[in-house]
Amino acid sequence: MECKFVVSEAGRLLYTCENFYDYSIDAAKSIVTQAHEMQLLAGEIASLGCALPDRFVAVGIIAKLPATWRDFATTLKHKREDISTEDLVIALDVEEKARAKDSPSTSVVAENGVSANIVEKKFNKNKGKMQMQNSGKPKKTTNFKKKKKNEKDNKTCYVCGKKGHVAKNCRHRKNKDNE
Repeated sequence: MECKFVVSEAGRLLYTCENFYDYSIDAAKSIVTQAHEMQLLAGEIASLGCALPDRFVAVGIIAKLPATWRDFATTLKHKREDISTEDLVIALDVEEKARAKDSPSTSVVAENGVSANIVEKKFNKNKGKMQMQNSGKPKKTTNFKKKKKNEKDNKTCYVCGKKGHVAKNCRHRKNKDNE
């Protein structure tokens, strides 16, 4: 009977090690929760008689971070001191909360936690094309006074005193090069 249970424990250890090795962290779910799941797998491996070093588990979690977390993972890899799984989970929690705070509030969140930005388009029947609402241009919010074409004619030159041009275009300026 003891032989039978030793074999099943070996199979369970192999299965749990495979789950730890093949674990992939999904960016759509909580990173901290998934890191805890990897810690549980490491704890189960340890209970089966094959304890993994704490540093190994932490590096394994860092290696499994999604592509959107690559800059954070690189920062953790380049630190000079060793990081424990506890410190890693705390750092992941802080980073996850900061990313949630910085995420755009204009996105629509679906039931499964995935977010998407929405661009509204309307179909123009006359042209047969999709057009963005407001033609993709911002609304005009300020009305600046437009210069009249004849306003230049009313200005007086400060150099020669004649109307029709300004000082920078005056031919009587002393510092203007003769062309």
